[in-house]
Amino acid sequence: MKPMTLQELINMRIAAKREEDKAIQARRDVDSQIAELLRDATKPEGSVSQKLDGYKVTVTYKVDRKVSADELQKLWDKLSPEVQAVFKWKPDVSVSELRKLDDKQKISASRFITSSAASPSIKIEAI
Repeated sequence: MKPMTLQELINMRIAAKREEDKAIQARRDVDSQIAELLRDATKPEGSVSQKLDGYKVTVTYKVDRKVSADELQKLWDKLSPEVQAVFKWKPDVSVSELRKLDDKQKISASRFITSSAASPSIKIEAI
């Protein structure tokens, strides 16, 4: 059996991606209908469960919250400890800034960074 050509693999991936997208959309449509059926209008957040024919369905309703980090940092010292406790701080790596460091600085910063290979991303565009 001869190996597939890149063109054959591209065509297979495009077809598989289309099927995947259709399946994801179909599942999302069903999820949306289930979420509407179990919604408790008095509870904007939390979980609702129901058992039916050997299945337990749980829908967890969430509220997205975003923080205006710049504004928060400006006023941080004026906030009470109780209000400060509401916010979590998560350190993140700026790869662009990391790449600017000289070798000695990179060694210093690397003590705090764990690196591992991520899954490669593949993008195929019609041109």
